[in-house]
Amino acid sequence: MKRIKNNNISYLLTFVLTIFFGAQEVLAQQDVIRTGYPQAIGIHGGTSGIGAHFYQPFSAKFGARLGVSFMPFNTDIKGTYSGRKTHSDIKAQAHNASLILGYTPFAGKGGFFNSFGLQLGGAYFFKLDGEFDTRLSDPYKYGDILVDPVQVGIIHTDVKWKKTINPYAGIGWSNIRLDDRFSASLDLGCYYLSKPKVTIEASGLLEENVMNAPQVEHNIRNYRYLPRVEFGVSYRLK
Repeated sequence: MKRIKNNNISYLLTFVLTIFFGAQEVLAQQDVIRTGYPQAIGIHGGTSGIGAHFYQPFSAKFGARLGVSFMPFNTDIKGTYSGRKTHSDIKAQAHNASLILGYTPFAGKGGFFNSFGLQLGGAYFFKLDGEFDTRLSDPYKYGDILVDPVQVGIIHTDVKWKKTINPYAGIGWSNIRLDDRFSASLDLGCYYLSKPKVTIEASGLLEENVMNAPQVEHNIRNYRYLPRVEFGVSYRLK
């Protein structure tokens, strides 16, 4: 089984969700939800990275949000392959510009679902790729000889997605009034990505593994769903 170091992200997400829905209940009880969705600018952060957005309402129930997000991601994974312990250094980037249309069927009715909405849209990922270097964690034993992991070799894998518009669907809670000017939002959804392209290079005794690139590409061809959990804060312009 693979193990990812540092699981603090899951604890942070749980904390954000708890605070968010707790605030929703307080606002519903105090009946301070404002009817309609005003024009606003803001910042956001989540699984798609951090960025900024602009919201333009078309009516009390329809609107569009234009945003840009940047997500650099670095981690390392320890796993087991063919009974041998491995260590992988991973670097990934997912930078995009998005346009999401929202429909809030219960806007103006008050209560918890006043800000609940359905979302459809897409994002152009102008940078969506990942690379990882994999090597043995322990020396390789060849008879009575111990071979250093670096001498055994390193497998370098590149995964790239086509630069194109990727559709998005989700739900969200928007325009949660914090005061006369500021509001909060929470989005839950998923992008559908293009098919990834894989290239592999290897050194040392592992050079023959470059022949596995087509198989790796085949194995991950269905990994085309990118979840999006995003929390934002907006400033009303009007």
